[in-house]
Amino acid sequence: MSTESISHMLKCVALGDGAVGKTSCIRRYTEDSFSDRYIATIGTTFALKTLDVDLPTGSRVTARVVLWDLAGQPTYNELRRRYMAGASMAIIVYDVTRPQTFLDIGEWYTKFITVCPNAVVAIVANKVDRPDRLVPTEAGNMVKNWLDVFHYETSAKTGENVNTLFTDLVT
Repeated sequence: MSTESISHMLKCVALGDGAVGKTSCIRRYTEDSFSDRYIATIGTTFALKTLDVDLPTGSRVTARVVLWDLAGQPTYNELRRRYMAGASMAIIVYDVTRPQTFLDIGEWYTKFITVCPNAVVAIVANKVDRPDRLVPTEAGNMVKNWLDVFHYETSAKTGENVNTLFTDLVT
């Protein structure tokens, strides 16, 4: 394996309806922490994560991922479109206990891919630790196949699959 280090800066935007856990997924990934307290994101917030990634070519890359946590409320539609520009990847998060957030995935995907047509996209089922789950895994897999994107089942609360999600996107 080559020990050469190449630095890459990647922009990842987090999209989805309000209160689906976008901020919690980012916080779990960047700080390994979780809070049950909900505070709506106003506009956008940022986080940074630096990681070394071993590529299939044998090279090791130092990637700096800038995570843009975009507010999910409709009042931020125009602002959100501007913030999406230049993103190389997106996570579109839905809450498995709220079916409407799942039904809105197509709209979020269309908004994003219109601005960033060559970006990598992952659909993220969040809150899979909850016993009151209403959106089954199979539904997420259907959307994955329909849109030809990645699909992950996560829990920001327990940390389940959160690191895997972001590491896979970067590589």
